This record gives sequence, structure tokens and C-alpha cells, in this order.
Amino acid sequence: MAEEKKIDGRSLRQKNIYDEAQQKLIKSATELLQDPKLDKSLINVSLIAKNAGTSVATAYNHFPNNMVDVYGAIFNDGFKTVEMELAKFLQTEKKPHLKIEKFVELQAREVVRLGDAVRSAFFNINEIVSSGNWIKNEPFDVLLNLCKEYSNENSDIDATSLAYNVIRNFNGCLFMWMRFNKDSDHWSKFTDDWFLTETSLAFSQALAVQNI
Repeated sequence: MAEEKKIDGRSLRQKNIYDEAQQKLIKSATELLQDPKLDKSLINVSLIAKNAGTSVATAYNHFPNNMVDVYGAIFNDGFKTVEMELAKFLQTEKKPHLKIEKFVELQAREVVRLGDAVRSAFFNINEIVSSGNWIKNEPFDVLLNLCKEYSNENSDIDATSLAYNVIRNFNGCLFMWMRFNKDSDHWSKFTDDWFLTETSLAFSQALAVQNI
């Protein structure tokens, strides 16, 4: 029994060391991708390791498939933050429509917080998904469950259609935000504030489509 406890304790320490290194590397990658002075094409696992103060070997242990693993880790870490904040909100909020709106808001705020890091990641989304690095707890499933809860109280609403329309509205705003360019006559208006305002309408607009 004593030997088993030693093994468990050692495993826990190793996990804590791994998790701490993972967080340092994700933070490092996010900082580099958000740096407007850096050419994003020059950012690699070695540079991320150097910026994090870890060895290159450690970084490749976490990101063996290079930047596709980095982008996947950024997405997963960001969505964990969303999930934790949503869980806190759900402890006291009972109204389904407010739950949906909060979920959308939290995702939008996390996108803005990550900034150019999430822009770079989204431009590689096909590679992320095909590599198996996409968010473990699919955001659409979370949204669909919230929409099902809403439809239980509103029988004329189809939960799946509502969820798809919310995602469509959110992703439309996301695409425009990703194209933001302060020097462009066309794309300069798609700021962080614009994105937060427009995505706050995703649910009401999706609901309006179902009510037509």
C-alpha cells in the first residue's frame, strides 16, 4: 500500500510538472502570435520554447506535430476558460435564453482576449481538425444542449436549427473580425468592440429566423 501511494504521488508530481510546462508554452505561443512586430511565419516550436524559458525537447514533447499542435492547444485552453466561466454562471442562472447568450458572450470575449493568436489558429483550422487537435468538448454540443433546454420551454422551437443559426451568426462575425485591418477602408471597422456587439445579437437573430 505504501509503495502504491509513492507511485501515485510521483505520477501526480509528473502530471503537475507537465501541466505547468504546457501552460507556460501556451502562454509563450500566445504572446508571440499577438506580437505585431513578429512575422507570424517565423514563429515555430523552438522560438516558443525559448520565449517560455523551457528546452526545445520539452516543447516538442508537448507539440510533436509542430504548430498544428500549438494552435490546437490554444483553442483547447481558451475553451476551458469559457467552460469554467459558464459553469459558474449556470450555478445561479435558470433562464435558458440567458444561458445561451452568456455562452456566446464568453466565447466572443475569449476570442478577443486571444486576438491574433486565435486569428492564426483559425486560418489553420482544417489542419487542426484533421490532426485530432480540435477542442475536446465540442462547442457546438455545448450550445446544442443549451438550445434543447430552451426548446423544452418553447415547443415551437427546433433546438438543432436554433443552434446552427446561432453558430452561423457567430462565425459570420468571426470571419469579418479575422479580416480586421486598421489600414483598410473596408476592414478597419471590424474591431474587437464591433465583434463583441455583433455577436451579442447572435441568439436573438437566430431566434428571429425561426419565428418567421
